[in-house]
Amino acid sequence: MQVKIFEADDMASGLKMVKEALGPDALILSTRTVRRGRLGVLGRPIMEITAAVDMSWNEPPAPSRPAPPPSRPAQDRPAPKQRQSRFTATVDDNQLTYEEIWNRPGTGQPEPARPEDSGDDIRDEVIELRNLVQSLSSRLAGMETPAVASDRVLTGRNRSGKESDPALRLLAARGVDEQAAAMVLGAARQEVRDPGALTRARLAGLLTRQVASLLRVDSDLLSSRQTRQRRISLIGPTGAGKTTTIAKIAANYLHRFSGRIALITIDTYRIAAVEQLKVYGEIMRLPVEVVIKPSQLRQALRKHRDCELILIDTAGRSPRNDRELQDMASFLDPSLGIENHLLLSATTRESELLDTIARFSHLEISRVIFSKIDECGRLGVLLNVHCADRTPISFITNGQRVPEDIIVPEPETLADLIMNNHRTGSNG
Repeated sequence: MQVKIFEADDMASGLKMVKEALGPDALILSTRTVRRGRLGVLGRPIMEITAAVDMSWNEPPAPSRPAPPPSRPAQDRPAPKQRQSRFTATVDDNQLTYEEIWNRPGTGQPEPARPEDSGDDIRDEVIELRNLVQSLSSRLAGMETPAVASDRVLTGRNRSGKESDPALRLLAARGVDEQAAAMVLGAARQEVRDPGALTRARLAGLLTRQVASLLRVDSDLLSSRQTRQRRISLIGPTGAGKTTTIAKIAANYLHRFSGRIALITIDTYRIAAVEQLKVYGEIMRLPVEVVIKPSQLRQALRKHRDCELILIDTAGRSPRNDRELQDMASFLDPSLGIENHLLLSATTRESELLDTIARFSHLEISRVIFSKIDECGRLGVLLNVHCADRTPISFITNGQRVPEDIIVPEPETLADLIMNNHRTGSNG
């Protein structure tokens, strides 16, 4: 008897292959669905048909002393199968003819051993299956679970050293870099006693508290009325939103305290910059002074010495243009008592933000303002920059509306924005 295994896309094409290869007298021994390819159990399903034919049916009568058949390798010999008769076979304890078997594929007979299977094929399928299980395990690891294994919390790496622990994954998803994450985890380890008892929610709350503990903010300007005059200039690269932010600060101070405010601009380079600030001044009924020379700035400050708050708008300057920065420094002399607030766009690359801080630092930066957080995908950059440069944060802006879209940050509020990916908010 000759036994062969056929693979086809469906039963009809498989039976056609059997009939063409073994003839109309072939017997269907078993059928099953298998999967092939590098994806293992996710591969394309294929119909596998095991069929056999008794070659002696079409052969002449054998001689009285036939010569012994040539030896065949053990792996090529089919397993012996007991036959009831030439034209019948036992299927599910029933005697069926060839025609009945042909019309009833997939009889449930035991599947014969596959001669062509090799150890390499089996090993490949095992490897593919193992990789699939590992991939599914990785996805399930990120889902909410009652508690996190203690050896993988707040350690930075798990025992194998290849996969970050849940705390690092949570911080990385918020855009927190390794240096800032190490500071957060270092503070968290001092607080938690039993890492294994932490749920995902408690872990997130713990990390948010530690982020807040690392943040330095300055919310005095809009938290209480000024008892002495404060002079604040907004400096920074072009396009960060300095003029709009000045209008937001002025409007919020007026709303809270109804104090006296004066606006000064030394931005005579940008087209319509002076007109834009004058429009805001007219709306809020505030005086606006245009300054061209450093000596005129001193005169404007003396003119408005009775104001509680003086806000100075400056021209946007490229951090890489040393001449322009020196020109700005001639206006903002330290003897004038001006607080320089550096305005940075949160959408800028982190390396460029740090470079901007370094190049503007000779102007004696006292505070940092982050703008456009509503356009930023992940706010971990705020923590990264703050951990590298410890200058306090005075304001955060989150839109173009004046005066609504400005936030006076408390550490907890800012940490919540960073860790929970909130994009809206108001200073109330």
